[in-house]
Amino acid sequence: MFSHFALLAFDLGENSGYIVAAVVIIIALASIIPIFRKAKGPSKKTLTEHTLGILRSYTRTGLTVNDQPQIKMTLDGILPDGSTRPITVKQIIDLTSLHALQQGSVFPLAYDPETGNGAIDKEPIREKLQDLLDRYISKRNPNGLSYDERQRIKRHGREYKAMLTDLRLTGQAENGCTEVTATVRIDGKDGSERVLKRTFWILDSELDNLTVGKFVNISVVEDEEPWFSILQSTDKITF
Repeated sequence: MFSHFALLAFDLGENSGYIVAAVVIIIALASIIPIFRKAKGPSKKTLTEHTLGILRSYTRTGLTVNDQPQIKMTLDGILPDGSTRPITVKQIIDLTSLHALQQGSVFPLAYDPETGNGAIDKEPIREKLQDLLDRYISKRNPNGLSYDERQRIKRHGREYKAMLTDLRLTGQAENGCTEVTATVRIDGKDGSERVLKRTFWILDSELDNLTVGKFVNISVVEDEEPWFSILQSTDKITF
């Protein structure tokens, strides 16, 4: 099975060596937390664990508070080893924000480890959630970047804005992934240009975010064999 997190090497043309490329997902929470209202739920004393939840389904319970609906969410909560467990959350949400509840979207959670009942975490620790997501992706995609490699990118990567100058479909598609050949250009302050080109598999939801002529965020680790990663935000990706 092909994965958009697969480790890929490609020739840099005039640049020596190879760059290993993969997608790195960055936690985005600012647009998610405000859509949920305060509501009675599990006691905060029992919500001793904090994690990132991946939405699998939701239903309206029929209860409303000030014309705002209560929803019951079923999520996969990420555990410290990268595996998941089911978590259930009942929460009041702004009626106009129901469109934000897309299957595969991620939410910060506090939950009771005994019952699996939880609530939206209004004061999440972003670094912890990013670490959990890195472990989950590494476990889900064993042929992609390892957890240690993802940590190295975070510690030593240098971020650039690069122009996506070309994007072509190869005609190959499988299991919600599409193979593409992309070319990006990094413009230096001195007028220099660094052009990178590669062929890789990408999730269809990620492909929707790529537009020729627009900028993408990338990170490069300048090792003996430089590492290259594409940075995309969780508010643009579904899992």
